[in-house]
Amino acid sequence: MRTEHDVIGDVSIEDNVYYGVNTYRAKNNFQISGITADSDHIKSMALVKKAAAYANYKSGKLGEDLYREISRACDRLINGEFRDQFVVDVFQAGAGTSFNMNTNEVIANIVLESMGHKKGEYKYVHPNDIINMSQSTNDVYPTMMRVNIMIKSQKFIENAEHLLESLKSKALEFKDIYKTGRTHLQDAVRVTLGDEFNAYYYGLSKSLGEYKNALEYILELNIGGTAVGNGANTPENYKKYAVEALSTETGFNFRESPNTMGIMQFMTDFSRVMNALANISLDISKIADDLRLLYSGPGSGIHEIVLPAVQQGSSIMPGKINPSIAEAMNMICNSILGSQMAVNYSVKAGQLELNVMMPHMDYEISKSIDRLSNGIKMLDEKAISGIKPDLNKIRENMERSFGSAALLNPYLGYDTVAKIVEEALETGKSIKELALKTGKIDEKKYNEIFSFLK
Repeated sequence: MRTEHDVIGDVSIEDNVYYGVNTYRAKNNFQISGITADSDHIKSMALVKKAAAYANYKSGKLGEDLYREISRACDRLINGEFRDQFVVDVFQAGAGTSFNMNTNEVIANIVLESMGHKKGEYKYVHPNDIINMSQSTNDVYPTMMRVNIMIKSQKFIENAEHLLESLKSKALEFKDIYKTGRTHLQDAVRVTLGDEFNAYYYGLSKSLGEYKNALEYILELNIGGTAVGNGANTPENYKKYAVEALSTETGFNFRESPNTMGIMQFMTDFSRVMNALANISLDISKIADDLRLLYSGPGSGIHEIVLPAVQQGSSIMPGKINPSIAEAMNMICNSILGSQMAVNYSVKAGQLELNVMMPHMDYEISKSIDRLSNGIKMLDEKAISGIKPDLNKIRENMERSFGSAALLNPYLGYDTVAKIVEEALETGKSIKELALKTGKIDEKKYNEIFSFLK
């Protein structure tokens, strides 16, 4: 064991752990969810610390040897080492101080060990004075959030764009399959199955565009603002060097904020991302609802499409196959809509120079990106890509539908067609028989109007 101390007092910490007194207290204080920082968060924070060390070195505040040691320690975190040393619950002290100090202590002790010192010998490399030099949690944590969102968004965008490709492919595959349209869940004029999938593609592509636009705001960083946004305790050009280093390390075009106090106080850049995610969820949930309706049956429902069978659907009814993937997608989307509300409440909770609710925003946004990304991949690979039309059911529904009677309006007039539909419903006679009976069109013309039924 080793002894570490802070203003509260001394604590005993096992020699084999790389975190220190601040992390120890946070670990014991916040035993809430059992969820700790994931690999993207650790990587993102390490990237920020590496950029800060570079900026301090370039500004003359940090010697080259120590900078190299800190940089190597950050690289080890970036490459996945020491994940088990990040033990702070995602629900923690405000602003993310606990996670920031967890990172500072781990990096300090990695550096101490590499320099031949013992863990905890902070007179050589101090977590606050050296690793946190020119920084505050108040600029480090939101910068980490932005890096993390950009990292997670790459997989999400890739999966979303692949889903769009699948929808577009199905639209082309089904472009000549005519079916009855439905409005108010009642028969409407005919469409094609391809039309429906093309509409899915169009709606989702717009929402994904909105998400990409929201990421442009995420590229603006407040690193260098330190505690209140005015850059206290930072050397000249520190912010410039830090942003340049982060851009180089990540490949993202990060930029300095022209108003670090403003960006620190107002968290609406994060609500923009969350709200865009929620809109994508609304679109995808609508698509999942449609798939469930169109697959309903098979004997007594619409059943115009056949979804891939992925598992048995009932513990009591043999042979039952449910739209399980679409159902799971609905639940994922519902959880994201809940996260949207939670994020927006935290975004509005800032006071004066700081919003301390950043860890909560970070958690809700991060889990939403990951869940929606994984859900989209599931929906694409296990549902959309394998959808087949039930051509017999489509034709049967078309022949029984009264919605396409509206195509007779230009020839017979709205009121006449309305009477035909009413009589057909009452008598069981066909639309064709009653339309020909008016004498206003002949069979040749009728067949021409309804040629898509053939």
